[in-house]
Amino acid sequence: MRGEEKYYLSDLSFYYANNTDNRIEYGPVLENIIYNYAKSRGYAISVGRIGKLEVDFILRDMNMDYAYVQVARYIDNGNVDENGKNLTEEREYRPLEQIRDSFPKYVMTLDRLLQKRSGIFHKNIISFIEKGELF
Repeated sequence: MRGEEKYYLSDLSFYYANNTDNRIEYGPVLENIIYNYAKSRGYAISVGRIGKLEVDFILRDMNMDYAYVQVARYIDNGNVDENGKNLTEEREYRPLEQIRDSFPKYVMTLDRLLQKRSGIFHKNIISFIEKGELF
């Protein structure tokens, strides 16, 4: 399983079988959780590209409505450049800001303090799933 493709597992033991240093890379694990949650809610899922930027998930429901989702562990993580610009926030919001349709856009994180930028919803993954929310 190598190359440009993304793979999402229903059983994370495959991840741990290949993870020999016992460190968890939370980004891919959280993406896997969102993928499986969206799949369980009946969404068709694909990955999108806008130039060199990637959108983690493009979701389509049975009514042919779309939603766009970016996933990160935290946005408020102190990853700033010399001008004080939050690099993680920019990386997650920039692809969604390039999409010009009116379908909802989400940044899903473990942050407790949530923000709203450019009409993009910032949601806590745990709360979102616990409430059984839909995209």
